[in-house]
Amino acid sequence: SSCRCLHGDPNCWPQDRDWKIFNASIQGRLIAVKPPAWPCHDPQYDHHLCELATENWSDPTWRSDQPGAMMADNWEMDDARNESCSIRDPRSSRCEQGSVPVYAVNVSHVFQVELAVAFASKHNLLLVVKNTGHDYLGRSTARGSLSIWMHHLRELRFHGDLGCDQAEHCDDLGLDPAAYVTIGAGVTWNQLYEAALEHRRDIVGASCPWVGAAGGFAQGGGHSLLSPVFGLAADNVVELQVVTADGKRKVASECQNEDLFWALRGGGGGTFGVVVSLTYRTYPALENAIFASVNVTAKDRPSFETLLEEFARMNPELSSDGWSGFFNVGNFSLSLRYVLPNKTLAFARSSLNFLLGFQHNRIQTHYSLKSYASFYELIQQALCGSDPSCPNVGGLAGNPVLPASRLIPTQALNSFPTKVSRALAKIALDFQVPIVGAFVAGGQVSVPRDSAVNPAWRDSLWLVIVSVSAPRSQRKEAATLVSRANKVLIDITPGSGSYMNEADYNEPHFHRSFFGSHYKRLYEIKQRVDPGGLFVCHHCVGSEDWTQ
Repeated sequence: SSCRCLHGDPNCWPQDRDWKIFNASIQGRLIAVKPPAWPCHDPQYDHHLCELATENWSDPTWRSDQPGAMMADNWEMDDARNESCSIRDPRSSRCEQGSVPVYAVNVSHVFQVELAVAFASKHNLLLVVKNTGHDYLGRSTARGSLSIWMHHLRELRFHGDLGCDQAEHCDDLGLDPAAYVTIGAGVTWNQLYEAALEHRRDIVGASCPWVGAAGGFAQGGGHSLLSPVFGLAADNVVELQVVTADGKRKVASECQNEDLFWALRGGGGGTFGVVVSLTYRTYPALENAIFASVNVTAKDRPSFETLLEEFARMNPELSSDGWSGFFNVGNFSLSLRYVLPNKTLAFARSSLNFLLGFQHNRIQTHYSLKSYASFYELIQQALCGSDPSCPNVGGLAGNPVLPASRLIPTQALNSFPTKVSRALAKIALDFQVPIVGAFVAGGQVSVPRDSAVNPAWRDSLWLVIVSVSAPRSQRKEAATLVSRANKVLIDITPGSGSYMNEADYNEPHFHRSFFGSHYKRLYEIKQRVDPGGLFVCHHCVGSEDWTQ
């Protein structure tokens, strides 16, 4: 059909009896979804439930447990229609459904996903897929839609082989009994890290522990502090089970449905089907991990630009030494949270010596180095500060977030660090937009792989993210500011790209920026596995065939 059927359209929306029959077929797992601030507004105001929502508004675990909540609450609203429902709004204000789905299937078994896909296809419904709702492009939700809520598919099983039908396609057969781990779509990285620790294994995963481990993270590429050592998350996916638009479950691997396997590793979530389970390669646990916290401040712009230039210049060498991590650029400030696996404190100090001992009368440096016994311990204590919500990495949940990003090639840091440093200074000082740099590429990320991962990742060392948080009344201006700030990075990196999971909602030329030379093949696969375009989301493969 040329248009999706949305809630409220009497000409196409399923009748009550259709929903009752469907609900019975999925064992009563259909939920009427309300915005998370629903109990805080008249006439349905409930003091106890409102107090619970208010207290937990910024708790990512609580938001994951709400079928209608997104991690960034701007995606619960419909700005185009001025519809919202927030704890920030007065009790007397009307609570609008906004962009929150009308119904959700609370999945407990895969057959419910198959039936939900078939029902949406039969009735031409707008369909979305959600686990935790951690999606900065709002792809986990949509106005007037039916949601497939994957949060309670919690299979978690370590095993020593792949069970592949064609042994020549299967690597590492018969090794460690925990060489692989298969997880359901509802498992989060925190849960997976804890399980991996018990098996003395490490997995390439997110720094935000409450991100879903089998959803859009890996399907979009998935960067990690361990990526320079082991590759991107998508590089470590060895099998997926996915329900495609025909309502059938398929296994995608190197020996089954190979094109779909290729597309699901980097081609984006919510596009080719509903991933119900995923299998990762695991690795023997790190011997230790050094965490470096470095804070540098400059007193004026010339010294700040000098600092940033030397910092940009030294990162390729730090990459060769094995470092990864994050850095923040603010108003005359640079802060680092860098990680070094399987090395000594003495080596770490020597490797960072230039920065730690930076001699400049208008620059001050403070730092600390600490060794942790495991990668999981480092994330929990050093990055998250023992706070389960980990605001130091992902920011507070329940706040509006407008990001944009650019992959910075290694060549740029080697050949024109001055140009890179001036761009960072311009964004931080002139635009007053905060910068988060993810130093998570290079090393094994640079190794070419046969997957749909954006080719720009293979040539890059940094992912630079700019983002702002703004109230609804200022969101349009804030989005324009973020795009203008990101264009500064685009202008100095022609031919590079962006990371689709932390990208500008208004990303220009998204086909090239998100997918590079892979787009043509991705589009062809999309047409084969989803010819009717049942799975459609913003700036996803095939989204140009639709308008909103």
